[in-house]
Amino acid sequence: MKFHYLLVDDLLEKGEFERRVEGKVAESGDLLDERTAAMLVVKDLGRSHIRIRDLAAAPSLACFFAKVLAVEEPREFERPDGTPGLVANVTVGDETGRARLTLWDEKAAGVSEIEAGDVLEILGRPKGKGKVPDVTAVAVQEAACEISCDEGRDASAPGPAGDLEVRLISIESPRAFVRRDGTPGEMVEAVIGNEDGVFRLVAWAPAVLLGVEPGENVVIRGAVARENDRGVEYSLGESASVVHSDGEIDLPMNTVAGIEEGGTYSLAGTVLSVQPPHSFTTRNGRQSSVRNLVIADPTGEIPVVVWGEKADEHLVPGDRIEVYNATARRGRYGDLEVHLSWGSALVLLAQEEKEVEVEGTIIATREGIALDTGDACYLLDEPLPIGSRVRARGRVHRGVICLSDIEAVMPDQKDLQRRLDRFAEEPRS
Repeated sequence: MKFHYLLVDDLLEKGEFERRVEGKVAESGDLLDERTAAMLVVKDLGRSHIRIRDLAAAPSLACFFAKVLAVEEPREFERPDGTPGLVANVTVGDETGRARLTLWDEKAAGVSEIEAGDVLEILGRPKGKGKVPDVTAVAVQEAACEISCDEGRDASAPGPAGDLEVRLISIESPRAFVRRDGTPGEMVEAVIGNEDGVFRLVAWAPAVLLGVEPGENVVIRGAVARENDRGVEYSLGESASVVHSDGEIDLPMNTVAGIEEGGTYSLAGTVLSVQPPHSFTTRNGRQSSVRNLVIADPTGEIPVVVWGEKADEHLVPGDRIEVYNATARRGRYGDLEVHLSWGSALVLLAQEEKEVEVEGTIIATREGIALDTGDACYLLDEPLPIGSRVRARGRVHRGVICLSDIEAVMPDQKDLQRRLDRFAEEPRS
């Protein structure tokens, strides 16, 4: 009963749900078992089971029946913060299509109890809108029903993806690696997206991406698709090609209000606050970085945790950014936050300069020497004596003021007294 209650826990209390289930059983003269009665209650509340083909349009939590087609062995991995994790993938299908079920940690440890041919009732969070949607498992149980589907093709095997028309969201710097035969090689990671979702791209021949820039729309030929614990990713070899495209591409974006634990999201927002990067050593001895910031969109605000090289991006409050393939999880104190790591992208949107004329005091901040006007605080491109009171004109870009004219001013005694009075009235912790 708990399994089905998760589908409607936002609509009624658990006790009321149990009473309705008991009522269904009584109405049937005890012909219905508890599971069937619970399914009928869920259906009455408008949350009935769906087919795999409908997962792309499903809400954040969906329930469906599917037949197990393939089960992968659980794999251990290291999270960006150095803690170990466990993940397993199960390919399932029905008469309308296939889906890729991802089980994490405790659920992944129990994947040995699942076999090809089993029919499951799956409660999960759909993510991605490709031909083979990804579903993060919330709960899974055996089902006593028949499911027919085409079992002939191995959906987990890599294969040609055909022509991909996508937007290049980000391209990282080339990285050296050593092939299995001991020879050196070079690869480039990128993030791409289209109406079907956002994906990681690996170019094993970096020259393939020469001549294209982040933000451009392109057609990729010769990509090979492969599924892993983060969904579908694409790889490019020397025979692949990337050419410019004039087509329109709309990337699906989410809102802060729609974020739920376990999902993968792409967001556009404004930086409200940002902390300096923090360096740490992972369990395998690598140096890495992590950074915390808060972004907001018209629907709300949410903490963002940035891992790896992305944490070193220069950011200031007021920057407009886009984040792609960010994973939502609970933070240390139970609050939702989104994490950017492997396969994610952070894009800083262009902002125009503006002319300002302001008066304020030169102060020291964690980011550097700044001009505090009382209403705003601008970092200076060139330092000035701390404590000086100045009137300045200049251009502001991303929180930094480039001064074109500056003059010293005497402090306004009345204004200074008002500030002292306001400071004296503030509560002390």
